Amino acid sequence: MEFVRVYPIGLLAPRAARHSLDLLIGLVRPAPLMDLRVIVSEFVTNSVRHAGQHDGDPITVRVDCTEARVRIEVEDGGPGFTPVFPRPDPERDSRWGLYLVDRLADRWGTGPSGRVWAEVDLSPQPG
Repeated sequence: MEFVRVYPIGLLAPRAARHSLDLLIGLVRPAPLMDLRVIVSEFVTNSVRHAGQHDGDPITVRVDCTEARVRIEVEDGGPGFTPVFPRPDPERDSRWGLYLVDRLADRWGTGPSGRVWAEVDLSPQPG
């Protein structure tokens, strides 16, 4: 299954992107689906906060789900970034996003036009 959703940059975009993954219910087991929701939420939140775009500019979320893995790409048209990040400070409430993505995704990276991507491998469903 593949799908693309475009959201306007703004405070509601992360929630909308999380809910777009409802299309994977029944295809992806609950635990990896929860991980994917965290990943897409972190990526879209970073787009809203750091892309340097204006409210209403588009954020594109692409999802490609196969039997073996789910790939999420988020593109915001911003300048992008180099994925280097320090270990977060346990005393702080923020700056945990990419650390969490790094722990939850099997692979992730960045590309041009403010694109980030992550892949989560799916183990076969029992039975």
